[in-house]
Amino acid sequence: MTAGKLLPTAGVAGPAETAAGTAAETPGTAAETAGAGALGETSLATARLLSAAEADEVRADMYRERPAWLDRGYAFHTLGTPSYLDLAPESRPGEYHRLAALHRPLLWRRFGWLYDRLRAALTELLAAPVRYTDTFALPGFHLWRTEAIFLRPRAPVHFDLQYQFFDWPEAVDRSWVLSFTLPIRMPVAGGGLNTWEVGYAAFLDAQRRGWVDGAGDLRRFHPLRYIPYTAGELVVHSGHLLHQVAPSPSVSEGDERLTLQGHGIWHTDHWLLYW
Repeated sequence: MTAGKLLPTAGVAGPAETAAGTAAETPGTAAETAGAGALGETSLATARLLSAAEADEVRADMYRERPAWLDRGYAFHTLGTPSYLDLAPESRPGEYHRLAALHRPLLWRRFGWLYDRLRAALTELLAAPVRYTDTFALPGFHLWRTEAIFLRPRAPVHFDLQYQFFDWPEAVDRSWVLSFTLPIRMPVAGGGLNTWEVGYAAFLDAQRRGWVDGAGDLRRFHPLRYIPYTAGELVVHSGHLLHQVAPSPSVSEGDERLTLQGHGIWHTDHWLLYW
């Protein structure tokens, strides 16, 4: 594992800038003092987590667990339990917790070494302790097979707000959250993340002022920044950074987009990881 690098985003003029500036300049929260503020709302960090050979090993293990994959439709699969799908308001009651409990021992048994390395990398990047939850789903895998890979920018432009689905204890600070992606296999032509240098606080302010209706409207005021994914290189952002799964320029036969995904939230004195 190589040392991480923090990539702060520059301020961009626009009607949503006021709220973002106010949020960034508010000092003294308990989470910030403890180290949770190491990753700002519109910053992004990367760290080399796996070698190419190790990424291939993870992919092979992912395929060894193919009977446990969940078919999400149109050549899109998950191994694990994403809350944005299985805890969403339209999902079946109790399904998230049932699937999380089902997958947790399997994921620990097969990928325990990877979770240990991920925890160490995030601890270093965030300058704060990192733990996994025994209650909610472990970080898990997204797999888009060849026919499911985006060739046009059709994925939702969004903030990661799935933490709002959970009933957190009072010690959790919902203003300090993070999301991460560890690419395992990318299409030959490449893949990555589209981002716009604006955060969720700025969106809420712009919406309140009547400047925008949805998050995607903010793209008018902030330039796109493309973050290319490299197999084995961890990408971390606050989740409150406006983003979108970027399309690939092309796909070849046998291409796939395989990633390990997860989120974190600040709990008292540490980051709590889940999916």
